[in-house]
Amino acid sequence: MGTLINAAAIIVASFIGVIFKSKLHVDYTKQLKLVMGLVLLLMGIGWFISDFVVIDGNGLETQHELLILISIILGTAIGSFLKLDERFRSLVKNIETKYQLPPIAEGFITASLIFCIGAIAILGVFQDVIQGNLTLLYIKSILDFITAMILASALGIGVMFSFVSVLLYQGLIMLIAITFAPVLPVDLMTYISLVGNVLIVALAIDFLEMKSLKVLNMLPSLIIPIIYVVIL
Repeated sequence: MGTLINAAAIIVASFIGVIFKSKLHVDYTKQLKLVMGLVLLLMGIGWFISDFVVIDGNGLETQHELLILISIILGTAIGSFLKLDERFRSLVKNIETKYQLPPIAEGFITASLIFCIGAIAILGVFQDVIQGNLTLLYIKSILDFITAMILASALGIGVMFSFVSVLLYQGLIMLIAITFAPVLPVDLMTYISLVGNVLIVALAIDFLEMKSLKVLNMLPSLIIPIIYVVIL
């Protein structure tokens, strides 16, 4: 139920954002994108630090450095070898051409990454399945509503289609939670969250036009912590 509300919030907010976009000059939409990138950068760094830095008796310590490094490097190598970014953008471009759609690739990819990557989606679904608690998913829906509205006003209608990604991604997590929740280690959520927040920072850097990073090629990084836990 929480995931459906989340998807509905993205659809409604995207329509509002597209209507708002038509009233804005191109310079304003570019400025919105840069501001969104700045906010994403700060949020991603904050979320990362909250998982990465721990307090012990002697002060502050960091954790899981090697796992993060291996996950990002190996995952990006796999994604680059498979050419995930190029293949997906080509697929979306062909759909745009075939059905004479407005440009949707950037909005769809960006919104999908923002809405799906991060701890709140995973923890929210697990709380829903295990405890029947929808609080986190309600919070995520509100955040995604605001984000989708801003993104759609800057990137267009492609943002709306990210609701499909949210349904598929959070639906998959729900199936995993129902099936494996009793045997999954608690630390796995932290591992995935750490790697996911690195990808959010990478996406923010792309938004800010500081460097063009193919974040889609980095997505396999999220699978490495799962493989690590399975091996252990």
